[in-house]
Amino acid sequence: MNSPTRYIPVLGRLTPTPPSAEPKPPDTPEQPRRQGRGARPALLADPFFGPGLAAVSVILWIIGLHPVAPEQLGGAGLVAELSVPLLLSYPLLVAAVVLELLRYQPRNWVLSCYTTLGVLGVYALQPAVEQVARLPVAWLHAGFADYIATHGDILHNYDARFSWAGFFSLVAMITKAAGLPNAIGLLNWAPVVLSGLSVLGVRAMAVSALGNRRASWLAPWIFLAANWTEQDYFSPQGTAMVLLLAALTLTFRHLVRPRLTEPVKARLRARLAPRSSPKARLVAQGAVVLIGLALAVTHQLTPFLLGALLLLLLLFGRLWSAWLPFLVLGAAVVWFSLGASEFWSGQLIQMILSPLGDLSSSVDQGIVSRFAGDIGHLVVLVTRIGICAFVVLLAAAGIVLMRRDSLRSWLLPALCVSPFAIAVAQPYGGEVFMRCFLFALPLLALPASIALERVITLVRRLRWRSRPSRTIALVAVPWVVITGLIAGTVTARGGNDAYTSFTTSDIAAATWAVERAHPGQRVDSLVNSVPLSFLRVGEVSQYEVDGYCPNLGNLPTLVDCIRTDGPDYLVLTGPQFAYLKIFDQVPAHFGEELTAQLEGTGLYRMVFRDGTSMVLARATPAQEVVTGSGGGTG
Repeated sequence: MNSPTRYIPVLGRLTPTPPSAEPKPPDTPEQPRRQGRGARPALLADPFFGPGLAAVSVILWIIGLHPVAPEQLGGAGLVAELSVPLLLSYPLLVAAVVLELLRYQPRNWVLSCYTTLGVLGVYALQPAVEQVARLPVAWLHAGFADYIATHGDILHNYDARFSWAGFFSLVAMITKAAGLPNAIGLLNWAPVVLSGLSVLGVRAMAVSALGNRRASWLAPWIFLAANWTEQDYFSPQGTAMVLLLAALTLTFRHLVRPRLTEPVKARLRARLAPRSSPKARLVAQGAVVLIGLALAVTHQLTPFLLGALLLLLLLFGRLWSAWLPFLVLGAAVVWFSLGASEFWSGQLIQMILSPLGDLSSSVDQGIVSRFAGDIGHLVVLVTRIGICAFVVLLAAAGIVLMRRDSLRSWLLPALCVSPFAIAVAQPYGGEVFMRCFLFALPLLALPASIALERVITLVRRLRWRSRPSRTIALVAVPWVVITGLIAGTVTARGGNDAYTSFTTSDIAAATWAVERAHPGQRVDSLVNSVPLSFLRVGEVSQYEVDGYCPNLGNLPTLVDCIRTDGPDYLVLTGPQFAYLKIFDQVPAHFGEELTAQLEGTGLYRMVFRDGTSMVLARATPAQEVVTGSGGGTG
């Protein structure tokens, strides 16, 4: 009981002290010196100090919350309107996490509570401060699910996402079974649920791949702090990400030997049987197969990525079930060929085969073309790229440290890099690099967590009384890294909120227009910054003016274009004008001038107004089909 605490090595196992090396109990005269200025501060070692910091952070976060309307936001997005107490809550919570990891034996239940608070602090911020659910595409997905629930079938030849309708069918079944009128009530807090499940999945995957050590707690925190992509909204890809992590966790736990971090060479022809029981292996194989089948009908990219990762494990001699990757890939190919034939029929070469190997197109659509807007928005874009680059460098540092510790396999680096191969195959509508980083982030978090774990191990080796300055500097490294990533992610996730968050007035205007339109009539907005297609999907054409009027920033040209090709109902809201202000630098009074000139033509008249949300109705019938309108949601 009186012996000093031994540090825990990088591998997370305690090395018993040989009897000959046992330090002698200090003499009585030395006791005051050990408890003096050079000893480790007793406050930091107190078991209640970390939870106290976490409690203070929760109080500050709650105190700092206040409603944020879209009209308050500029190009920098939500972060510019956050209060100081709320921003201070994040470093305090991270400090509590680091202090817990420095303990001789970290308490799992305490770290679980901290991680839950981290998920709520980062991902519940926007649902807590905004009036209604954000992102137009989330409302669109609710409309798709409502269509299936009402008609019992998909809407053919309408939108490519109906070719992978597994998610929408599941939501339709849930809403009907629960007696809900639609899925709109699920939109606002879907990011919290899906992100929380993803963080839990990364934690489970890290334990399966690395073992129960400090790195397996750092990995979910790196994922939590760096996931700026905001693909966790009410969507197929958010659900597919949770299923992907579940499949990888089962594979690493029951179907892989040796582990990714074990310094053992493996061969394809001489694979080792996993340490789990035959029954556990059989259950894991069946679960991975079911997940692969579910992914095949739910998302375009995720099943192919899962199959590729399993194939890499097999080629490196780690995967026990040699047939598993081919079954997962086969299911995805069969569904793409038969179930999604409406998507590629007639455009296989143009959409699928032509982009293969065209990396320059992916770079241009995914990076170069996105650098537009005012200074605030450009800062957000640079922040996103900085987070990606930093996580990659941190993971590279972890791999270097593992190589120095006799790790002979290149499997883990190959797994981390493999998701970026998607950029060579498909630009994916300009979102390919965002998706690549999202898919790679759970894998990059594994070596990145090992790099931070090494720093914590060095801290535990040092003595406060001998090298206090160096100890404090090393303790600050994981704190600064995770806090900086959280700050960047909060900035990046809210960077588009000026034109992707809405008010109740915006929803009221869109609802009014869509409900009063006759079948076949057109209800348009200037840009995709207002939810429209959550009602009457396939019955009323709902699109954007910028699809057939390319120059929205030029007011006379825009008015002439709308007079010629405009819709039956034009929905105008504040977020749309915020979009034009950020990307086209239109003046603040642009919306008022546009409305006045359209009404001055006598062709449009105001039929609904609630604050900055308006609906203009056309006096004469609009054209049914306009070139560039897409004929649907786009």
